[in-house]
Amino acid sequence: MLSNNRISAVLVSTDLERSQLFYETKVGLALSPETIKNHLLFECSDGTSLLIYGRGAGNHADHTQVRFWSTDIDKDVSMLAANGVVFDEYDTETFKTIDHIVRSPGIGRSAWFKDPDGNTIAVFQPE
Repeated sequence: MLSNNRISAVLVSTDLERSQLFYETKVGLALSPETIKNHLLFECSDGTSLLIYGRGAGNHADHTQVRFWSTDIDKDVSMLAANGVVFDEYDTETFKTIDHIVRSPGIGRSAWFKDPDGNTIAVFQPE
């Protein structure tokens, strides 16, 4: 069954060099030696990975495309902000960021930012 297999997030980029620099210097990921031409592969924890491939025209979506799970979102968001990551800020009746983080009762705490291609990336800590 597929439920027993590894899973990988996949994004597209119009500029792989820019994406590599962003994910290495701002997010703190290391490029995998298994990376092949026109792709970037970043190995993460527990057998997960982030694959980014080059495409001339972007494939922009307006929803979260990658979620990094966190055990200390305050620390992780602080580190990302110190590295120059700019977070999306919200101020609605039911959805408000405080120190870049939204708390959703019964679900957890989340923060969102965009990569250089406009892909929406989340940091999430469940309750």
